[in-house]
Amino acid sequence: MNIGLVDVDGHNFPNFALMKIAAFHRAQGDNVEWAVPLFGEYERVYQSKIFTFTPDEVANWGGGTGS
Repeated sequence: MNIGLVDVDGHNFPNFALMKIAAFHRAQGDNVEWAVPLFGEYERVYQSKIFTFTPDEVANWGGGTGS
């Protein structure tokens, strides 16, 4: 399974939620990478942000029901 990760805040602070999700999926044998809109094909995309003042990610990932 291809898993895409999106760090909404950027890369200035470690996002432990995404690290735990990545570790879980890697242990299951899944391919985990930083998601790239329009160029990557993923079965699941996880987004996480640390700060509430950061604007939400607005990229179109092509379906899904998560928010």
